[in-house]
Amino acid sequence: MTKTSDHFTAAELARLCAAKGIRHAVISPGSRSAPLVIAFSRQEGMQCLSVIDERSAAFFALGMAQQLHAPVALICTSGSAVLNYGPAIAEAFYQRIPLLVITADRPEEWVDQGEGQAIRQQGVLTLHMKKSVQLPRLTDDDLVRWHGGRLINEAIDATLLPVPGPVHVNAPFAEPLYNTSESVGGTRAIAQVMTESFILPEHARWLIGQLNSCRKVMVLAGQGTWSDGLKKQLAQLAALPQVTVLTEATSNLDDPSFISCIDRAIEGVNERNETDLKPDLLITFGGAIVSKRIKGLLRTWRPAQHWNVDIGQRHYDTYQSLSHDIAVSPEVFFSQLAGHAKGNESIYREAWRMVDQRIRVKHEAIVKETTFCDLTVFDQILRAIPQGSDVHLANSTPTRYAQLFDRKTGLRWFSNRGTSGIDGCTSTAVGSAFASPRPTTLISGDTAFLYDSNAFWNAHLSPLLRVIVIDNGGGNIFRYIEGPDRNPELLKWFEAPHGRDALALAKSYGLPWREANDANSLNEALEWLYDEHSKPAVLVVRTEAKVSPKVLRAYFQSLRD
Repeated sequence: MTKTSDHFTAAELARLCAAKGIRHAVISPGSRSAPLVIAFSRQEGMQCLSVIDERSAAFFALGMAQQLHAPVALICTSGSAVLNYGPAIAEAFYQRIPLLVITADRPEEWVDQGEGQAIRQQGVLTLHMKKSVQLPRLTDDDLVRWHGGRLINEAIDATLLPVPGPVHVNAPFAEPLYNTSESVGGTRAIAQVMTESFILPEHARWLIGQLNSCRKVMVLAGQGTWSDGLKKQLAQLAALPQVTVLTEATSNLDDPSFISCIDRAIEGVNERNETDLKPDLLITFGGAIVSKRIKGLLRTWRPAQHWNVDIGQRHYDTYQSLSHDIAVSPEVFFSQLAGHAKGNESIYREAWRMVDQRIRVKHEAIVKETTFCDLTVFDQILRAIPQGSDVHLANSTPTRYAQLFDRKTGLRWFSNRGTSGIDGCTSTAVGSAFASPRPTTLISGDTAFLYDSNAFWNAHLSPLLRVIVIDNGGGNIFRYIEGPDRNPELLKWFEAPHGRDALALAKSYGLPWREANDANSLNEALEWLYDEHSKPAVLVVRTEAKVSPKVLRAYFQSLRD
């Protein structure tokens, strides 16, 4: 019989995780977590991965769970180690990515008593957790063991239902920590039966009637990875003359009938055509929208109706027009409506198509004539990424530039847009690449890349990962957005020029690297980048800090003109 930790809660956590389908645990080192390390490392069917830095480890696990569509366990010791999980937990909460966060703790009696690594740990991450569970320390009788097992069952299930997200399990352990015992059967694994809600027939008929009679319907897709069935249903709706469908890179819903470059297309909106382009009915679904322009425009327009489709009832009123909260999955919503919606005599779809086409022609002419800068660099990079790749966009400049270019088919797009922070973009891509059989490309700015400098400090680096760092000497976006750009003496506090070289970081980890500083060297470097490598390969592209913001301003002005 296999030996495991003699702490009941540690052994039961490992056993029930495996029984309920969790196959991966990302562990950071520490002493108080020894019972968990023993139990999980000896649990059959569990792959344990060591990542030293807790902040990086949490984003690494987030990237894994994003690809696996299954919970990943995160394990750390007590004290400030737990707090380092905070940024990734917030991101997982808003992106709805399942993580089971298991934190070892000191006995509660020692909190605030001068004992090392004993902080107020119970519920410390509650605000961005779907559920927080405190396991019992003393498990001497059957009733307490039953209670502990039930809490573990509830916690694991809550990572997926009714919507995915992070769950915290805090497990206090008293010394001794390293003893083992024979594995014995514990509490029963409680199985979850999956269900799906739908729109009641009378409500569905009303919604269909609104779609059929409304002359201007805009569908706006947020971040997510969606089924082929949903894409077909959206394309069916987009064929109606009164419907236009707007998507972004991270929507992962590209189709010739959709408006897929929102930030580019809406530069064609002006006083002459605004009435034709303003929706009467807005339908939204999915996660975050990158485009600040469409948010501002819709908040100004205030559609008469706004339906938000979300099985978790987030009540997203991003555009201050929410009229109907529809608590079903987008797949169910569009399957119930798309086949019954009928066209009318509207010109709404055609009005948006004409604007989009006119702006696309201008975009192509501008990029062709533009000097080497961030805009042309993105054009070259996005053309070079191989078919069948996953693309991770670091915050914040890469996520915005990517929205300006038509996208290849067969790519999947990811970005930490739940909270839109720069702190774990590289670690997320590293974890994603580890869990995915697809080639993975991370496009990052230099500040985000340097900020997450511990991302490569683990032994689980995929040779299919490619990293492109666009080095413009700092937070270049602050030279573009209004506000900081008008205060030159304060710009250094926003842009934070760092004086560090991203290549030095790549070299310190022994990663293969190249650099480029013009169009020709970039083309050559991209060919090298997508050759076969035994480790993640890094390409650093140097651009002028003052040139790119001026070009981007002129680009948008030219589209408007």
